[in-house]
Amino acid sequence: MQALNHFSLPLKGLKNGKHNYTFQVDEDFFESFDNAPVASGSLIVTAELNKQSNHLELLFHHKGTVRTECDRCTAEIDLPVEGTNELIVKFSEEENEEEAVVFIHPESHVFNLAKYIYEFVVLSIPMMKVYDCKSEKDQPCNTEVLRVLEESQLGKIDHSIWDSLKNVNINN
Repeated sequence: MQALNHFSLPLKGLKNGKHNYTFQVDEDFFESFDNAPVASGSLIVTAELNKQSNHLELLFHHKGTVRTECDRCTAEIDLPVEGTNELIVKFSEEENEEEAVVFIHPESHVFNLAKYIYEFVVLSIPMMKVYDCKSEKDQPCNTEVLRVLEESQLGKIDHSIWDSLKNVNINN
């Protein structure tokens, strides 16, 4: 968890108004989370904090790549991801979380953003993990898998379940 300490924002002594933070998310960050669907990546995360007297408004933007397996060719790829998310932090005697609202104790000295950054990055990964890599100089594609897929598409004959009924003679 040592790798996540620099994702903490100091709350005590922070003046009301807007404050900007920039974080580098890398392999050490993802290794800090158990059973993470992402093992490594390289992203820049910006957080704009608008501190009010009774709550915090956070606007996150992340952009970069995550290391994953391509769903088309099974090669390891650096999949581009990007996203913008909001989070409201309210002060309450009981710490709690709701959808996009977090409640923390009014006497909290710091607020760690790591868990939320992790969730926002994972949620920005598309369901189909493919991208147009043809523009890259060194394409990461597994050419053998793509060749087999192409051959199977060329030789594919559309067999409908109704084709077998064409030979049935109903006049007998």
